[in-house]
Amino acid sequence: MKIPASLSTAFGDDFQATLLAFALENELLPDEGALASERFLTRSVIPHVERLSTLFNRIEPGTEGTKIRARKSEDKPGLDPYWKESSNPENFRLAYFLAFMPSNAARAAAVVGELSRLGFRYPAGMKAFRGIEWGAGPASGAVGIAAGVRHADIGVPREGNWALIEQDRAVLSLGEKWATKFFESQDLGWSVRPFHRKVDWTKPLLPASAPSFHLWLSSFFLNEAEIPLDALAARIVDNWEHHLEDEGLAVLIEPALRVQSRRLLEFRKHLLVEFAKPKRKGKYRILLPCLGHQACGALATEGDWCHEEITWWRPKYFRKIDELAGLDRKTLPFSYLVVAKSKRSREELLPALGSAKTDRLVSPAHSEGRDLEFFVCGEEGKRRARYRPESDDEAKEIERGSIFLDAEIRGDARAGRVDLRKGVI
Repeated sequence: MKIPASLSTAFGDDFQATLLAFALENELLPDEGALASERFLTRSVIPHVERLSTLFNRIEPGTEGTKIRARKSEDKPGLDPYWKESSNPENFRLAYFLAFMPSNAARAAAVVGELSRLGFRYPAGMKAFRGIEWGAGPASGAVGIAAGVRHADIGVPREGNWALIEQDRAVLSLGEKWATKFFESQDLGWSVRPFHRKVDWTKPLLPASAPSFHLWLSSFFLNEAEIPLDALAARIVDNWEHHLEDEGLAVLIEPALRVQSRRLLEFRKHLLVEFAKPKRKGKYRILLPCLGHQACGALATEGDWCHEEITWWRPKYFRKIDELAGLDRKTLPFSYLVVAKSKRSREELLPALGSAKTDRLVSPAHSEGRDLEFFVCGEEGKRRARYRPESDDEAKEIERGSIFLDAEIRGDARAGRVDLRKGVI
């Protein structure tokens, strides 16, 4: 994914300074030097980071895919049991806040960057922005959106509010305070309303009297829904009908692990069924990463999956945590989906693409002699292909997330060759 240079560094020194000031104000850290103290991090943070890292990468088969589960609470997916099981829940939450919130925020910010790169803008005339984040935790997603709109314009007003939905009361309180602090640091007049709520998928997610939102955001949330994906898609779209504004966006971010990623792709397939129903036809458009409603190329092959990856400038303390915990998070993988509730065409929603046929690189590009080899996915499915760039500068433009415009791809799925026509963005 290509993001603005300023956004790739948005979580550096200034971000760390804001986070440190917030942590001291709220007595999350013992003193100003704690983030640089190897002794403090090793004793109070790293054991929890290691446990959380194991948790987030633990794969256990479930009915509809894999679920992340507690070691002692196999019937309770999600983070909630872990807050309660820990002998030191304050440090456990602190570890999550320090070691996972920034990277999750960077993922959400990157989605904003991609929307901006392709020309998406909310319609002019919006006076106040309304966003909702599901499974908000410490407001990682809302903070990421704030960082994104600061560095990549998508037409979001500086005034507005966020509703944060979270089932753990303590982490919700942390998220409310942190989002408020961060919004102020970004010169955004966004207020925050927290809602302590456990999602019941057998009921509407929001009461009928709830407002509609310009942005419906969830990060690592749908992965934990324990109903069949067709029913999940129907319930989600039912809620979008009433609580997503016309011309609004739904942004869903999920893990990049194979089973969870394929689960999101299966969910997309069921969304397309919902969108084709007569009462909804023409009201919704899948924008990213697919750029359209074509069948998913990754789902066509068992065991294949689709994910994005970004490079970011980690906060200094974050790099120290990675070093002490044996992690390498210079790059951040994730799977995602962006849906627009709009009757506008793709050409209107993503004007940088025009009316061109599009094929997106869904893998890194590596050299094979004078050629670059990669996988592309578009209207004709997913295929391996090669392209011979005309210059080193052109070669640098071809990477995971790049989009070929009106490219003719000769050959079959095992070995195609790209004849570049209009260009690459």
